Amino acid sequence: MVRHQPLQYYEPQLCLSCLTGIYGCRWKRYQRSHDDTTPWERLWFLLLTFTFGLTLTWLYFWWEVHNDYDEFNWYLYNRMGYWSDWSVPILMTTAAAFTYIAGLQVLALCHIAVGQQMNLHWLHKISSALLKPSL
Repeated sequence: MVRHQPLQYYEPQLCLSCLTGIYGCRWKRYQRSHDDTTPWERLWFLLLTFTFGLTLTWLYFWWEVHNDYDEFNWYLYNRMGYWSDWSVPILMTTAAAFTYIAGLQVLALCHIAVGQQMNLHWLHKISSALLKPSL
């Protein structure tokens, strides 16, 4: 009986698989790369960092303006003609967007720390470009 030896043994690297899978949807080992990050991906990282800063500023603004929620609602009531508390949905949407962008930022910084090539998934690129608050 002939026993076959495996040619190579790969360690699972579950943390790295989750990191590259969530950030860039590259779940397989052969899809990961230690090559240099492309200039376009560096540009997307800068856009992500800029979006993170804007979203943080927008969240801070809506968090600190809590004394003026009533004034904001009265302004909208006079414009639209019906009363609705718009401050809570705006604050919740802003908090959700900040959490999403902060998570992507942490994943990008982890990619830099472990030396993996950054390859942001196209869905994250579109959502991070759309989540920039208009100040």
